[in-house]
Amino acid sequence: MTTPHSSMPAGDPAVPCDPPVLPGRFALLLLFVFLAVLIRTAWISDDGMISLRSVMNVTHGYGLTQNVAERVQTFTHPLWLLLLTVAYLVVGNVYYATFALAIVVALVAIWLALTRTSSREQSIIVALAMVGSRAFIDYATSGLENPLSYVLLAAFAGVFLAERGPRRRWLTTLVLLASLLYLTRPDEILIVLPMLAVAAWRTRAVGSIAGAVAVGVVPAVAWTMFSLVYYGFPFPNTAYAKLGSGIIQSEMWQQGLLYLVDSLDRDPLTLVFIGFALVVGVAEKSSASRALAAGILLYVVYVTRIGGDFMAGRFLAVPFFGAVLLVGRFVANSRSFWVATGLALAVLGAASAGPPLESDSRFDQRMAKNSGIVDERAFYIRTNSLVHASRESFAQPEWELQRPDLDREWNIVDTCGLMGIAGLDFGPNTHLMDECALADPLLARLPAVYNEGWRTGHYRREVPAGYRESLKTSGNEVVDPRLSNYYDKLRLIVRGRKLFSWARLETIVQMNLGAFDSLIDFDRYRYGGTIRSLADLAQVKPDETSWEAPGVVNVVQAPLVIRVDDRPGRRYLDVSLDSNDEYRILFLKRYRKIAHLDVGPVPRQRRGPGLASFTVNLPAQATREGFDTILVTVNKGDDKAYAVGHFLLDGYAPTDAELQQRVAARDKR
Repeated sequence: MTTPHSSMPAGDPAVPCDPPVLPGRFALLLLFVFLAVLIRTAWISDDGMISLRSVMNVTHGYGLTQNVAERVQTFTHPLWLLLLTVAYLVVGNVYYATFALAIVVALVAIWLALTRTSSREQSIIVALAMVGSRAFIDYATSGLENPLSYVLLAAFAGVFLAERGPRRRWLTTLVLLASLLYLTRPDEILIVLPMLAVAAWRTRAVGSIAGAVAVGVVPAVAWTMFSLVYYGFPFPNTAYAKLGSGIIQSEMWQQGLLYLVDSLDRDPLTLVFIGFALVVGVAEKSSASRALAAGILLYVVYVTRIGGDFMAGRFLAVPFFGAVLLVGRFVANSRSFWVATGLALAVLGAASAGPPLESDSRFDQRMAKNSGIVDERAFYIRTNSLVHASRESFAQPEWELQRPDLDREWNIVDTCGLMGIAGLDFGPNTHLMDECALADPLLARLPAVYNEGWRTGHYRREVPAGYRESLKTSGNEVVDPRLSNYYDKLRLIVRGRKLFSWARLETIVQMNLGAFDSLIDFDRYRYGGTIRSLADLAQVKPDETSWEAPGVVNVVQAPLVIRVDDRPGRRYLDVSLDSNDEYRILFLKRYRKIAHLDVGPVPRQRRGPGLASFTVNLPAQATREGFDTILVTVNKGDDKAYAVGHFLLDGYAPTDAELQQRVAARDKR
């Protein structure tokens, strides 16, 4: 370890406060290197374009909306949206404004990281790390909030280490920066939370802490109050859509771990550097370094818990930059240690799939993996990047200046993904019905349709009967009477003309307290299919019964859902299915998958027309643990004649005798 800095805070001898910087000309050279890299990798993601639709709406008199007929917050970064709006008003083209803003803000963050380190060797380390990280570079542009997050995190770290002047003012500044970070992306507050706790502990005086918090949180509280009144909810619609998906936590953890594995595959430097920073941060034995390390770890655990993202590396970019600050400013070590670290980073960065320094217009496409995670920049490089732009690229969208009649009949376009591009292409007079619910207030409050192969961020909802017609006419034609009642309440909030009417404000309070949640039939919309009982399927259908015969359940559009008593020990079932297709039978317990069976088809040489019966043993885990729901869905098939005739389950008295005969007959063969 190096000798402690003389101006370090008492009791924290490893934290340098006035670090030396690189020679100005060399730092400037590095900045130009990063500028070249950012221009060569600059792109705009579809998610970024979702925010640009809101920018176009608010600057053309339609309000801070996604679909102009209803007030719904689809962006998670109000502060970044404000900067995008200002940039657009200055530049005049929403796409080029986004490119320019992202590059400028990212360069500010890079400059702060490069020039405020503990040693020149550490400046080189952070330069190698940043230029070698796919996640950091990819999302420094993209139209998303990452560059602003980088700057605010660097500013927070700088203020935290300086600790000059009265403690109350110091803590107030930290809380204010945390508040701005919250307005950039709410969950990123986790990274600075441990440092805020350390700052509060150092301040100690309860009055000073309370005063600092009261002043510092004003921006976040002000926006939340505005959101509550204007949109009717304190958080973005995307939060309700994702947190209300109905997917069990164990599956989220599994997907989150796959997200980390994907990062190690495509971009090994990012996650390895984060891990390295955590180790050296804890080893430093200072409250500052350990607090930042704890925040980074907390955020990575959180990202894993929510299932990561479908965009490769996106949610690792900001904790990576936190790791850059940790290694660059919060720790100290010998020159030989940093030289060895730099060599390792250079090798690791070269091992990435398309290192940023090598990225140009020849960067090839890498599609989704089995995990559903996509290299989004590779996917969009040919259409949404600067290096593939022509003079006709990124033409300013045409947006009418006058506000349309909100009671008109709307053109409805269904979407689940690619909502950003569609939103800008179709303009303000088209209503995008987002089946993934990110932009739809009603669908966001319904559970996602059960899908064994769900993909992070794309949790499709069943569109209730009459809802599409409701959006088209700006009325309420929802067929489900209880959901129609719920939608009436929701419409008053998101479509009511008078923001401050007593009826609307009262409904906002009730809705946020869950007063109307009981009106939503969770099972009906979670399973998205026909819910039946064993009694409904007890009548045996002879083999070769037509798949269109009376009493046969069609499963072309949605699965068959069978509710049963949870009774461990069941061993057999007999099911009648269309004979030339493969079906999957899933066994669930409290919405958690227990096991599954793949059944069919009948071998071609023995196959007859219509339905065929299959007598099978239940999976051992289903027998052992029990289950309360069975889903029958199509696994493989191409004739669209998917159907279920009967379903006989062990332990159901009315059909037990028939089932036992079928089991005995099967076992004699």
